[in-house]
Amino acid sequence: MTIPSPCINICVTDPDSDLCLGCGRTTPEISKWSRYSDNEKRQVIEISRTRMDTEQLKEFDKAYKKIQERVNSNIKKQKLQNQED
Repeated sequence: MTIPSPCINICVTDPDSDLCLGCGRTTPEISKWSRYSDNEKRQVIEISRTRMDTEQLKEFDKAYKKIQERVNSNIKKQKLQNQED
């Protein structure tokens, strides 16, 4: 299963904490995302979720669920298309 980026397109970094207000990741976590293993990506998402307050976490979870569904749907479509070819 592909682990999509937790970016929910609210890309504002708090200068004091260095945390993105949308996804809760630090600037280094964001810049290294594509080089992380799936296991490391899962860990970063879990850690970033603990940095969020209740309302932010609620909005993040709702937005990230849609991203995951879209990514997994696209992967399924691609696999089906490859089987037809």
